[in-house]
Amino acid sequence: MKKLVPALAVTLVLCIGVFLAYQSAKSRTSTVVLPGGITYLGPTPTTTQTSLAQYKGKLYPFSFSYPSSFSLGWFPNDPYDAVTAFLPHTDSNKNVFFRVEKLNRTPLEYAQTWWKQYTWKGVSTVTALTNSNGLKGYRAKYLDQSDKTPYDHVFFEVPGRTDLIIWISGKLFTPDVFDRLVDSVSWKSNQ
Repeated sequence: MKKLVPALAVTLVLCIGVFLAYQSAKSRTSTVVLPGGITYLGPTPTTTQTSLAQYKGKLYPFSFSYPSSFSLGWFPNDPYDAVTAFLPHTDSNKNVFFRVEKLNRTPLEYAQTWWKQYTWKGVSTVTALTNSNGLKGYRAKYLDQSDKTPYDHVFFEVPGRTDLIIWISGKLFTPDVFDRLVDSVSWKSNQ
C-alpha cells in the first residue's frame, strides 16, 4: 500500500501533463521540417521583396532605385548633390548614403584610401565591379575599430568626368537591397 499511493500520484501527474500537452498541440499549425531547414513546401525565402522608387540627382545627371518606404532628401546648395534618408529618431546628416565627390587620384586609389578621412581603422578589400548600366567602379570593405566590416561602400567612376566619383554607403540597407540600389545607378552624360 505504501508504494501504491505514490505510484498513483505519479501516474495522475503524468496523465495531467500528457492531457495539457495534447490541448496545447491541438491549437498549433503543423509544419514538416526536413534537414537543412527546408519544409515540404520548399525552401524558406531569405530575401524580402521591397518596392522601389526612382531618385534623380538635382545637380548631376545620376539616378538610382531605392526602397519606396524611405523618405529621401537633399541639401540645397550642396556641391556634392548628397542624398540622405529621413528615418525616425535619426540625424539626417548621418544618413547621407550617396554623393558625387571630387576625385584627385585614380578611382582605385581613392577607394583604397577613402577610409583615412573617417573613423575607419583600415581597408579590408577593394574589388572591381560593373553594374547593369555599365558603370565601372569598386566595392570596398573597411575595418571598424573592432576589425569587423559592417557594411560595404561602392565608388563609381563618372563617365566623361575624371574629376568626379560617385560614393555610395550600404549603412542603411540590407545587403540585398543595397546590391539592387548599386546595380540601378546610372549617369546620363549628355545632360
